[in-house]
Amino acid sequence: MIAENSDADLIVLQARQDMLKCLLRGKNVLISVYPYLLLLSLKLKAAEGSSANSFCVTNSISSSLALLGESEEPVYLLISEYLIDGSGLDLIQHVKSCSTDHKCILILTHNHRVFVQQAVRAGANGVVLESSIGRTGALIYAVEQSLKGFNFVDPAFEVERNKQFAMQPEELTLRETEILQLVAEGLSNSEIGERLNIAVSTARDHVHEILRRLGVKNRAAAAVEGLRQGYCR
Repeated sequence: MIAENSDADLIVLQARQDMLKCLLRGKNVLISVYPYLLLLSLKLKAAEGSSANSFCVTNSISSSLALLGESEEPVYLLISEYLIDGSGLDLIQHVKSCSTDHKCILILTHNHRVFVQQAVRAGANGVVLESSIGRTGALIYAVEQSLKGFNFVDPAFEVERNKQFAMQPEELTLRETEILQLVAEGLSNSEIGERLNIAVSTARDHVHEILRRLGVKNRAAAAVEGLRQGYCR
């Protein structure tokens, strides 16, 4: 993955790693990730020349909690979405039940809006999309804000949420739903007109509007999409 980056990208990544190392200097840091190598390079870069009290990498909830039990000072955790014996959310809940002084940054592989909300409720101090780490440096912002006592949610989640909202099809009216159900039964525009006592041209216009709202190109696709969205049974 690093090989695919340009020299400029590598310089930016190196600068962000150096900044992260500075932010975490003197902190007890625990990286809990699975697969095990996900942030191993980050660990090595951050630990290099560092004066951190301790810097550990693990891939499970059980080993993370064991390491936490050995620490008398607050621990800074970078946690992946999934661990070998559970989810990152589970670990955050365990950590926060032990002490709210521990700081938890959750790194999500995929853009799960519900997962973000659950993480915030669980007490995560930051939630970052994995793809943002190299693209925007969101992990740096998350660490920096949490050190100041603030929570941070990667703006990429909001951008993606807005994109998904913009792409959502418009809801059908009751009349359009009724006509869609007849389309799904295989009725033509003239047959729909007769069934509902409306002009054929009116039935045709409704069908065109239904196709537009559902974002499909033909009647068969409309029937399938109507079934998927619950308009048809």
